[in-house]
Amino acid sequence: MLLTCIISLILSLPCHSLFIQVPLYLYPGTSASAWSNVTASIAANPQVQWQVIVNPNSGPGTYPPDANYITALSKLNSYRNVVTIGYVATNYTRTPYATLTSQIDVYAKWATYTNANISVAGIFFDEVNNTAASAVYTYYKRAADYAYAKVPSAVTPVIFNPGAPAPVRLFDYADTIVQYENPFSAYQDVATIGTFQPGFNDQTAVIVHSTPSTANVNTLVHSMVQQGIQAVYFGVDCCYNVFSGQLLSSLASAVLAG
Repeated sequence: MLLTCIISLILSLPCHSLFIQVPLYLYPGTSASAWSNVTASIAANPQVQWQVIVNPNSGPGTYPPDANYITALSKLNSYRNVVTIGYVATNYTRTPYATLTSQIDVYAKWATYTNANISVAGIFFDEVNNTAASAVYTYYKRAADYAYAKVPSAVTPVIFNPGAPAPVRLFDYADTIVQYENPFSAYQDVATIGTFQPGFNDQTAVIVHSTPSTANVNTLVHSMVQQGIQAVYFGVDCCYNVFSGQLLSSLASAVLAG
């Protein structure tokens, strides 16, 4: 909640307890056409906060990104209710630390690009190992510390995604942890929230995929607000290649209603 409100102050937005976290891994296409449903929903819901994760090539790829990404990133960053985040895969601690830091360096360098604002504000670490072990803690603390130090942002959000409940200590290293990334059919509202690490709902994101485009998410989102969940996403497919404008609109309305 604290990070959410700090970001709200920086963006001059109202502080809502829940924001939308979009795994926008899809290639943007010409004129950001493949992202149009996402950007249209962002533009139509300026009072909702959006955290958008971009992933050019299982990480940042080369510097600078291609022309289509430059156009799309610049458009994302033109919305004051958006925080753009860069994707890094940790492969459950198997990605060498040097690879992580080199990818974070590339994302940080995006802020130096002078022809458009393509900067990211933080880092999303995917494929996070949720084993309670000292080697795991050391790996993710070093990764998070490097991201905080290198990404030039007034607030540098660091997100871990194990997609399942995480050990308590990991919450010391990240602003947000995705404690659920599974299909809509498995999500059981308050019962699922009850499986999360107790006491950390305000640092918890819930990513629900394979959601019917006509699903009524109002009750589910209301429960998340009541339970103090930090971030949410409902998507129609398993792999974030399709973004339903109808579902995004419904989700944004539900978040705004609380």
